[in-house]
Amino acid sequence: MTKINPYEPKPLIYLLKTSIFLGVILLFSCCMRFRTSTPSIYKKFGKQTVKVENLITDSKNMRYVHTGNDTLPLVVFVHGAPGSCDAFFDYMKDTLLLQKCQMISVDRMGYGYSEFGKSEISMEKQAYFIAAILEKYLEKIKNKKTILVGHSFGCPIVARLAMDYPQYVSSIILAAGAIDPENEQMFWLNRPANWKIFRWLVPKGLRVANDEKMAHVAQLRLLLPKWKDITIPVTYIHGKTDGIVPFINTEFAKKMLTNAQTTFIVKEKTGHFFPFKNPEIIKNAILNYL
Repeated sequence: MTKINPYEPKPLIYLLKTSIFLGVILLFSCCMRFRTSTPSIYKKFGKQTVKVENLITDSKNMRYVHTGNDTLPLVVFVHGAPGSCDAFFDYMKDTLLLQKCQMISVDRMGYGYSEFGKSEISMEKQAYFIAAILEKYLEKIKNKKTILVGHSFGCPIVARLAMDYPQYVSSIILAAGAIDPENEQMFWLNRPANWKIFRWLVPKGLRVANDEKMAHVAQLRLLLPKWKDITIPVTYIHGKTDGIVPFINTEFAKKMLTNAQTTFIVKEKTGHFFPFKNPEIIKNAILNYL
């Protein structure tokens, strides 16, 4: 009698998961490109003054969107993975914020129109390209007040900016931060998306996000000795029902931000995308620093 190995992959389950994976790929290919063209951006903002800028650093182009009076304090938004500058456009249209600050939202390197499709897994380099934008605008700001806002995978990049370029950063806001290397949540589709047999099918924006995901733990570990270097005010916000970035990242933030002036905001029954579903949470945190 043939023994059945209980650990042997079940062909039907494997086939089902593979089919689902291919379905997800097709969905992302057709509906979710994670980039907004320059004409579409101007159309979205209508009569509001907005500039779509490109900055060349080390022969690489980084695109960002700017709005507001460039002599006011600067707020810079850094999106997660995948994503693009358009994630924060509602904030950049907010009339109260526009009275008090100028705002920039970036296409992180590899996303949107910043070297689209070319993965940059190094958080150090991601921070470096954003720092070049900060340097350009800080020349005009009298009080040098700069607030960085990161969401999800954007949080450790914002943290890296505070670590490496303290002269450019006065405070940071970390929303649902994927910062703990020991509690990085992997999803079943991350590994097959990296297989050569499927990789060519994965749309560029999602491929870049997956490359970051696969390298994320190693990159976060590089930050471990540097968290103590953050001494500026930090607001850390996380929802207890976040199903993408585990809430336990909050405990990591409490452990590592020992030299920062940190405010922790815990939201009950709140998921990963609260910056966009409940923007008043982030808006109030920004106003608190202005």
